[in-house]
Amino acid sequence: MERFISFLDSRIEEGKEEIKELEAEGRKDDANFAKIRTNIYDVCKRITGALTFSLRINGQPEEAAGAVKAQFERLRSTWGAALEKAREHDDVVSIAVEETKLAALEDITARFEEVTGE
Repeated sequence: MERFISFLDSRIEEGKEEIKELEAEGRKDDANFAKIRTNIYDVCKRITGALTFSLRINGQPEEAAGAVKAQFERLRSTWGAALEKAREHDDVVSIAVEETKLAALEDITARFEEVTGE
């Protein structure tokens, strides 16, 4: 999990730098989407840390990867449903937000699978 957490940390730091650059250029909308992406990496880092810690304390550290993967699937399901609802209502802003969240989650889960084999 340490390699995965390091990946998330690097994406969070890259996102913070991107946000600063975009804001300095006056690109507020782009900066807002960078904030969304960066937040997703941070949320997934916190989920991973909390589940890993909890399962280690409860004597089930081998269950951590499966628990994290299951939580990521719940996020995908929730955000996918929100995307469908936004499409039904032709809510362009919400569509863009949900697509941004799902794209970040896709990057996260791909790296998670690479690192953990789950």
